[in-house]
Amino acid sequence: MDLIGIVLTLIFATIVVCMLIDFEVKHKKDLYFMGLFVILMIVIDSYVWINFGYETFMKLYTFLAQIPLYIAFIFVSKYKGIKLAFVHLTVIALVSSIVLIAILISSFFGLSLEIMYVISLILYIPTGFITYRYFRPYILYMLRNTDKGWLGFCVLPLTYSILTYSSGKYNLGDVISQNTLVPSIRGLIFTIVSYILILWLFKQTREQLTLQNEQNLLQMQITASKQNLEALKESQEKTIIYRHDMRHHLNLINAYLADNNKEAAQKYITEVEKSIDSITVETYCSNYSLNLIMHFYVTKAKKEHIEVETHIELPKQLAISDMDLCLVFSNAIENAINALVNIESTNDKILKIICKTKKDKLFIKITNSFEGTVMFVDKIPINESENHGIGTKSIAAIAEKYNGVCSFTSENGIFKTNIIL
Repeated sequence: MDLIGIVLTLIFATIVVCMLIDFEVKHKKDLYFMGLFVILMIVIDSYVWINFGYETFMKLYTFLAQIPLYIAFIFVSKYKGIKLAFVHLTVIALVSSIVLIAILISSFFGLSLEIMYVISLILYIPTGFITYRYFRPYILYMLRNTDKGWLGFCVLPLTYSILTYSSGKYNLGDVISQNTLVPSIRGLIFTIVSYILILWLFKQTREQLTLQNEQNLLQMQITASKQNLEALKESQEKTIIYRHDMRHHLNLINAYLADNNKEAAQKYITEVEKSIDSITVETYCSNYSLNLIMHFYVTKAKKEHIEVETHIELPKQLAISDMDLCLVFSNAIENAINALVNIESTNDKILKIICKTKKDKLFIKITNSFEGTVMFVDKIPINESENHGIGTKSIAAIAEKYNGVCSFTSENGIFKTNIIL
């Protein structure tokens, strides 16, 4: 029963790590790798258990199970280094907490290891659900949106693991026989309270970043609205002048036609058409908020002598919020403009913005030319001048929020951002 309990604990820990890092099977080889690795680890652990005994196995548990599992996830996880270490140490603390709670409950039934393992297995199911439902969203948000502070977050679970291992508490028999249950429970309470504070901090950080995004977007909309209002005022003034001059235009055209000078009349009509186009405020899409954002960025692009092509089709009802829709477009277009301004030749500055609807899904494609090379980390473009690719990370996070997908590719001087929402 002891060996079975350890095996099931390893499987549970592996599942929870996959859950917290949002492990995706993009390639079958990753699934095969993890499956074979876990099986191999179980075989080795069983061999050590059977041939060297329970006490030796528990002394080597960190090296036989915890460290190898961390190394395995390095090869398949989208998050590496200190972020993965935090998740891994958190799962270790979680499993240790479950075991201590099981020991506490089993103390009412004679402190039997067999009863303790049964209770642990029963507790794994609700613990997994609670972790997925309440903890996972905050941890994932932090993993996706911040690169700072993870070393500090790792201090607590690392300290807990070191103290647990150094005091011999991985040997559950010692915990039961040496009457160290009370100090262990104190450590458990401290760990739980500390993690509640960490998750509260994650929640506050998430709310703060969300509020900051909303404020940035609102400021952008205000700026775009002011520009749009100025354009409308200018258009209105030009319209008044144009109406005043209309009689003179018609008289001149009539004079050309009376003299049978069709070429001059046609040339003058073309000039009048151009003047009409200049007083028209362009509408890019049916969504008011996005139209303001588009006006803001298209105006910005044209000031940089960038040729802009747009074709945006939106349904009447959107499953995505206006804020997220505007964030996706603003981040993608801003990244494109930042790349285009570095191109010396004006003829090569081309930005294409396309959005179509198909089967209740938005297909967004933003294409821009660029010079130089683009660095990718985990298939996300990284640019030091863009604060380490926060814009593209934001796009990826929003796509994932709506069960969509996004991809970034660069080839032959063309960078493409494809998003499905």
